[in-house]
Amino acid sequence: MCDLHLIPLSQAASTCWSHIRLIATDMDGTLTKRGKFSTALLQALEDLTVSGINVLIITGRSAGWVSGISSLMPVVGAIAENGGIFYPNGSEQPISLTSIPDLTLHRQQLAAAFAELKQKFPQIQESADNRFRLTDWTFDVAALTVEELQTLSNLCQSMGWGFTYSTVQCHIKPQSQDKAIGLLQVLQAYWPEYSPEEVVTVGDSPNDESLFARHNFPVSVGVANVLKYANQLQYQPTYVTSAAEAAGFCELASYILQSTVPSI
Repeated sequence: MCDLHLIPLSQAASTCWSHIRLIATDMDGTLTKRGKFSTALLQALEDLTVSGINVLIITGRSAGWVSGISSLMPVVGAIAENGGIFYPNGSEQPISLTSIPDLTLHRQQLAAAFAELKQKFPQIQESADNRFRLTDWTFDVAALTVEELQTLSNLCQSMGWGFTYSTVQCHIKPQSQDKAIGLLQVLQAYWPEYSPEEVVTVGDSPNDESLFARHNFPVSVGVANVLKYANQLQYQPTYVTSAAEAAGFCELASYILQSTVPSI
């Protein structure tokens, strides 16, 4: 894996943030603190919205869970299941970003793949939210080691599936489905006027890795807890915050908001 030098967010040029029009951010471990939204985080989202900066959530969470987020928070929408489903703000109707001609058959095939993994790793358990998912199948990370996660990834690849994981879940998914592909689809359909330099991507774990690929997103930020995975990532964020989780996102929001204030 790459061992790039992660630049502290404080060392980024202020001009880097003055062009930002949209923040595409992971949720768990990036917008949350110990699994919850803080008052400071919600205030930062409100301040960004007032300043004309759009925020788009892109998460590994299930379609069923994410359906309420886009209407309850000051965001322009939410992408669920690591790039599989998009919920525009104010819409309860999901937009599929992954082509699945037969959903019933797709779920059966995912279940079969999970059963195959379970033969090799009998301790893995289906996630509580898996029943609410459409495009992927999830099981809990629990105490799986890095080596075991790599073995699971290799097994999925051999069966024709993709694999990724976050701080809480492992995902069996279509090989062509990831956060970057889903985000690029949504940007092309809803905000084609935004240049890559006007979008900043934010995350904290391996399932955010595609958002750190500089050929698609030249400006990306990892909140400090991404350092736990830095040596496991092929693509690493351009900048890293000094604070972890939601405080790290608020740190980034502060820099962007400062850059939008006209100098006197």
